[in-house]
Amino acid sequence: MLTLPATTVDYFLAGLESFMRRSGQDTHWGVTVLKLEGKPDADLLARVWEQIHAHHPMLGARLKRVWRGWRLAWESQGTVPAPAITWHPTQSVPPDKNILRERFQGQVGSKPLRSPLLMEVFPFGDHDQHVILLTWRHALLDGTGINLLLEKMASGDASAGPPEPAPPKRHRMRDVFQRARPLMKRLHAMTSAGCLSAWAKGGAKGGAPDFHVIEFSQEQSERAAVRLRTACGDFLQMPFYAAVAARALRLLHERRGWHSPQIHLQLPFQSRGRSRDLLFGNHTGTLPLFLDAGALGTLEEAVSHLLERYREAMREEMPKASEALMTLAAHLPVGWFIPAVRLSNCGQICSLFHSHTGSFLPGRGEFAGAPVQNVYNIPNVCSPPGLGIFFSDFAGRITLTLSWRRGSVSPEEVETVNQKIQEDLTGGR
Repeated sequence: MLTLPATTVDYFLAGLESFMRRSGQDTHWGVTVLKLEGKPDADLLARVWEQIHAHHPMLGARLKRVWRGWRLAWESQGTVPAPAITWHPTQSVPPDKNILRERFQGQVGSKPLRSPLLMEVFPFGDHDQHVILLTWRHALLDGTGINLLLEKMASGDASAGPPEPAPPKRHRMRDVFQRARPLMKRLHAMTSAGCLSAWAKGGAKGGAPDFHVIEFSQEQSERAAVRLRTACGDFLQMPFYAAVAARALRLLHERRGWHSPQIHLQLPFQSRGRSRDLLFGNHTGTLPLFLDAGALGTLEEAVSHLLERYREAMREEMPKASEALMTLAAHLPVGWFIPAVRLSNCGQICSLFHSHTGSFLPGRGEFAGAPVQNVYNIPNVCSPPGLGIFFSDFAGRITLTLSWRRGSVSPEEVETVNQKIQEDLTGGR
C-alpha cells in the first residue's frame, strides 16, 4: 500500500466536497477545455493516457485519517486501469453547455462518472477542428496540477518515477496555534465588520451549476496587458485580476442594494514546492485577503488597495498563518470543516472564489500533434459563495470564466458582472 501525506488544501477541498454533497450540490468536478485547429494524434493520446494511469497511483487513492497523530493521508492500493478515451462522432458545433453542465454533475448521459479523470474528443465543423474535454475531480487536482498534467501530455511522455513527496512535518500544537493567531484575529475583525458573497443568507444552496466563458481577442488581451503593466508592473499579476474580480462583486452588491463592508478573497498561493511528478493532490495553499469595499472606487484605487493589503498580509506572514490554521482544522472530522467556517463567517465561506491560473502550456503551440487555439478551465462552485470569477491565458490571449449556481445569481446579474469585468480589463467591451 502506498501512503502519501495530504496537504492542508486537500483537507479544505475534501471539506468543501463534503458540504456540497450534504447540501445537494453534487461532487466537486471541474472541466478543462482544449480547442485544437487539427486532429490530435490518437495513438499518442492513448499512449500518454495509459502512462498517466500506470505511473500515478494517486488516481486510485482515497483520503483517509491516519489515526496516530490524526494526520490525513492519501492511501493507494496501486494503479488503476485507464478509462477509454471517448471519441465522439463529428458534429457541426463544439460540445454545448448541456454536455459541460452534465460533467459538472459527474455524469455522462445518465451514468455517474467512475473515474476521477475522464478524456473526451469532439470533432466538429468542416475544417478538422477538435475539442478535448478533460473532466477532473477537484479533490484530486487544482489549477497547478492541471497545468502540469497538460504539459506532461503535450510532451508525449507522461511516465514518472515513484512519487517523492516531502515527509509530513511534526508540529507542536502550541506552536501551530501561535502561528495561526494573526489570521484568527483578522478573521474575528472581519466577522465583526461583516462580508457578503453572491449568495443571500437563508437562500437555497442546491441550484444547478452554470457558467459563461469569454475568450478575449488578441487585441483585447493586449489592451488588458497594457493596463495590467501600468497598474502592477511586469512581474505581479495577481493584484490586477483580483481587483477586477472584487470590483465586479461590489457592483453586484450595489445593484442589489446590499452593503458589504469587506470583501474576503481566498487567493491561491504557491507557498511550498512539490515534485513535478506528483500531479495529483493539490499544490497551492491559500492567501486570505480582506478588502475594504469602500476602497475599490476606481480600478487604479482598487489595485493600489489590494497591493497594500497584499504587502500587509506578507508582513504579517498570513500564508504561514493560513497554513497553521488549516493544520489545526485538519484535526477535525472533514464534515465539520465548512460548518465551522460558516459559523465564524456569519453564514459565508468567503466572498467569492477567484483565481488567475496563469499561462497554459507555456512555450508550446501544439497538443498531441495538433495546433492549439485556446485552453481554459471551467471550475465548479458551490453556494455559498455562489459565484466564481477565473482568469487564464494561452499564448497571451486571456479567457474569463464566470461560474455560478442557479438561484444565487440571475442571468441579468451575470451580464452585469461580465460587462464590468470587460470594462475594467480592456477599457470597454
